[in-house]
Amino acid sequence: MRLYYFLNLKQNFFKMKNEKIEIKLETRSIFFFNMIKKYLISILKFIFSILILAGTLYISFYILLFLIIIITASYLFNRLKS
Repeated sequence: MRLYYFLNLKQNFFKMKNEKIEIKLETRSIFFFNMIKKYLISILKFIFSILILAGTLYISFYILLFLIIIITASYLFNRLKS
């Protein structure tokens, strides 16, 4: 049990040795600007997804309406023909 624990510690030590930590220094104004930018981008993504969904539904509604009109016209044409 101790040997396995020692080997596990040794593997973790070498993994930590290869990891790099990045420290980013920025002013408060840049921090708040980036925070606001991320917030606005998330809101814009949500709005654009809603607009795309609404546009898709709008276009599909008109395609469906066109198909219903063609099927109805075909039915009436065949009914009047016979």
